[in-house]
Amino acid sequence: MQWRNQLIKILVILVIVALIYFLVGVILSFLVTILPKQIGQVIVTYEPDIQTAISVILIAIAGYLVIKIIQNIISATVLPKLEKGVASIVRFTLDVVLYSALVLAILAALHVNLTGVVVGGAVGGIIIGLAVQTVAQNLLSGALVTSSRTLSPGDAVSLISWIWGTPIIGEVKKVSLLFTDVLTIYGNTVKIPNSAFLGNTVFQKLEKTDGGLIYPLQVTVNADVEGVKVMERAKEILKDYFKDEKQVPEIIFSSKTGGTNVFTVIIRFTNINELNDLINEVNRAFDQAYWQTKSGK
Repeated sequence: MQWRNQLIKILVILVIVALIYFLVGVILSFLVTILPKQIGQVIVTYEPDIQTAISVILIAIAGYLVIKIIQNIISATVLPKLEKGVASIVRFTLDVVLYSALVLAILAALHVNLTGVVVGGAVGGIIIGLAVQTVAQNLLSGALVTSSRTLSPGDAVSLISWIWGTPIIGEVKKVSLLFTDVLTIYGNTVKIPNSAFLGNTVFQKLEKTDGGLIYPLQVTVNADVEGVKVMERAKEILKDYFKDEKQVPEIIFSSKTGGTNVFTVIIRFTNINELNDLINEVNRAFDQAYWQTKSGK
């Protein structure tokens, strides 16, 4: 209901502006008839300039008031539903569009030829666009990431990209307009440009439906020993390490490629800070299982 009241305010402002402009013309015409002929002739001569000045003042005042009302409507109805970063982009874009429209309206009232302005603005826009292409791409990516809620602070994620090679595993700490901060399992914070998320990165949340976290780890072992025996022995070693049977990783014999056996180990945990130790333990278990199987123990 509040936004309807704001729209009524805009309508009232436009009616008042039109009424004032009409009254100015009537008053000028009336002054021409009652004032001495010499003064009336001066008014007639400068009447177009006077009306232009009045129209510019009215457009500037009314435009400013209307922009403020529109901003209030957007701030009350749209921005609260958006992420903070996206809301900032929407607010900035709206301000640029509205104030640009106001400037164009004032120039039109001053009888300025807008063709040159539009062409110059287009050329300038192309130059500026090329100059800030990377920044704009980061801003767009940041808006898409936050608005789609693909990543949010507190998410445990695995990020894989050809840009940085080794997967980045950790917890998202901050998603801003230009960068996403990830605290890795090694304790360092990595700032990832948001442009990396547009087609260059595969990322997965390390979550499962029943709560907790889950991470699929690939382990590669030489195929000079039987893979099934290595897998079974690794399971036994891991059972001795994990006190809770529900936390014992699930091991899948994924593939056999040439001289290597590839296993996928599904690691279950509750805190991202535990993952580094768990990965270390899984790798140690497979290394031990491999050498025990190879030596026939």
